[in-house]
Amino acid sequence: MPTDAAAGGRHLFVFAHPDDEFACLEQIRRSVAQGHAITCVYLTDGAYGGQAVEPRIEESRRALARQGVAADSLHFLGAAAGIPDGELPSRMRTAYELLCELVSGLERVTACFVTAWEGGHQDHDASHAIVMAMRRNGRLDAPVQQFSLYNGEGLPGPLFHVMHPLPSNGPTTWLPVSLPHRLLDLRTCMGYPSQWRTWLGLLPFVAFKLLFQGSYALQATSEEALERRPHAGKLLFERRSATTWEQIRQGYLELLEPARPQ
Repeated sequence: MPTDAAAGGRHLFVFAHPDDEFACLEQIRRSVAQGHAITCVYLTDGAYGGQAVEPRIEESRRALARQGVAADSLHFLGAAAGIPDGELPSRMRTAYELLCELVSGLERVTACFVTAWEGGHQDHDASHAIVMAMRRNGRLDAPVQQFSLYNGEGLPGPLFHVMHPLPSNGPTTWLPVSLPHRLLDLRTCMGYPSQWRTWLGLLPFVAFKLLFQGSYALQATSEEALERRPHAGKLLFERRSATTWEQIRQGYLELLEPARPQ
């Protein structure tokens, strides 16, 4: 039976890893305050390099509890299916089918938010492609917006921008954050001890964005964007891993279903 949604409908948040929620905390907070039911989905186990899965899951549970999201609203599909962190591009079909099954049991999904098509991490872009395939195939009937985590546009080697929406993804909507919520979000970002190595690089930039910029970015999505590389030059995940943009693009194309007769 479908799960009843709150009066305002249901907002679906699709993440690649536990801790990806850090880049859209303000939207999650607004969705809760507006009375929307919340569903958060994670498409990999987050256990990069042999890490334990459960600590990462628990960290995201705590982070979202601070925003008023109940633990039973979180679905760790990647952990249940054994989809390793970093390998979502090769497991897109599995993740797609699991997400379609979950969404088919949700009533009144009225908005979806997903990691941006930006070339930062291969799992982020693969998550984006999976959601866009669902839209294209009629498996998700809701507008989809994207949020930036990080990307290497215009930078050499391992350098990257944090929460830096790409102009090629279109106009940006900025969500201002109150000072108390900025401080809460900074505390949240310090609450991922299992990822301390990653956060050594991320935290200074995230703190600067929160304390001085004080807003989060959202952009619309489009099917046309998946026909091209997110930006010129080698993508950050291509510099860091063996995954290529072409692999993710091919995985997306393989998810597309034949057009249904009118």
